Amino acid sequence: MPSPNKTIEELAKITPQLPTLLPGLAAMLSPDPVSPLFAQLYDTKVKVLRENLARLDQILSRHNFFDCQTVLQLQHPQSHRKALLLQADMDVDADGSDADRMAIGTGVTTNFKPFTSYRWLKKTPAPNPYLPATEDRLKRAEDDYALKTTTPERKRELRLALVQLRDEVMTLKKSSFLIGATDPYIVVPGAFAHGNDAPKVGDYALVVFADAVYPAIVGDIGPNDRIGEASLRIAKQINGLATPYNRPVSDLKVTYLVFPGTADKPFGPPDLDKLQARCEALVKEIGGASVPLHHWENIIPPPPTPTPSPSPSASPTSASSPSPSASPSATFAFPSPSPSAAASASPTPTPRHRR
Repeated sequence: MPSPNKTIEELAKITPQLPTLLPGLAAMLSPDPVSPLFAQLYDTKVKVLRENLARLDQILSRHNFFDCQTVLQLQHPQSHRKALLLQADMDVDADGSDADRMAIGTGVTTNFKPFTSYRWLKKTPAPNPYLPATEDRLKRAEDDYALKTTTPERKRELRLALVQLRDEVMTLKKSSFLIGATDPYIVVPGAFAHGNDAPKVGDYALVVFADAVYPAIVGDIGPNDRIGEASLRIAKQINGLATPYNRPVSDLKVTYLVFPGTADKPFGPPDLDKLQARCEALVKEIGGASVPLHHWENIIPPPPTPTPSPSPSASPTSASSPSPSASPSATFAFPSPSPSAAASASPTPTPRHRR
C-alpha cells in the first residue's frame, strides 16, 4: 500500500507549486492530518480486486489501483475553515445533459450517462436530447419481457432493468444536470460522501495543477474504489488533447481541495460568476492564493434565433407558396484552450471506467 503524504514538503512532490500557490496550506496541516478515508479507499480496492479475480474484464489495472497518493483532513487555525485535500491523477467525466441550456447532446461515449448527481428541476419544457433513446430501450425491454419465449432467468434480469429504465425516463423528463463538456466539476467516491465533514454534491472545490488554480464544484459521485476524476471541461483546459478516452494527467500530479458544507441549495443551473466569487472567498479563508483563480467563460452557444414568420401577401401565388423551413439546430464545438494550460505530457489513452 502507498504511504500517504502528510507534510507540505511531501505534498509538493505531487504539485511542486502548491506551497507557493496556496501559502496558507502549511498552517492547516496537523501532526497527523491523514483522513481515515485514505485507508478505507485502499481497503475497498483490495476487496474489489479479490472479488473480481475471476473476471479479467473487471480487475482494476495497476494505474487505477494506485490512483491516490493522500487524503488529508485540514482546518485553518484562524478562520477554522475545513477542507479535504486529495492528491491523485485525473480521469475524465463526460456525463450529463441539460436541454434547457443545450438542446442537443454532446455525444455518447462508453459508459456515458445523461445525468449527474448534481441536478435540479427543469425550467423549460424542452425535451432532454437523450430521452428518446432511453424510452426506446425501455420499450424494447418491455417487449422482451412480454415474449412467451423469454426464460425465467432473463425475466428476472429484465425486471431489474425495467425498474431502472423507468426511473431514468422519469428523471430525464423532470430534471436537468451538469454537462461534462461545459461545466467545471469534480467527482468523488460515493464512500467519501458520508459523515458531517464529508464532501457532498454541490460543495465548492479547487483543482490545482502546474501553476494554476481552477474553481469547481463536486458535481458527481463515482464508484467507491477509484478517485481522481474531473469534468471534460476541466480536463480540456488542463490538456487540450484530453477526451473522454484520453486522461489529461496520468501521473499523480493533481491536488483537489474540497470545502465540505459549502453547497448552495436548492441546486440550479451553474452560475460561473458565482462559482468564481465563492471560491475566491473560500481561498481567502485558508490564507489566500498567490495567483488569480482561473476564470471560466460560458461556452454554451446561444439558442438559435427563431425564423421570423413571413408577412402576409395579397398575391395568390405568394399565398400558395410553401412556408420557409425552420432554422437548423445549433451545433457545439469545444473552444481551443490556451497554450499555457496544456499539460507538458500527452495524455495516456484510457477507457471510461468510473461507472
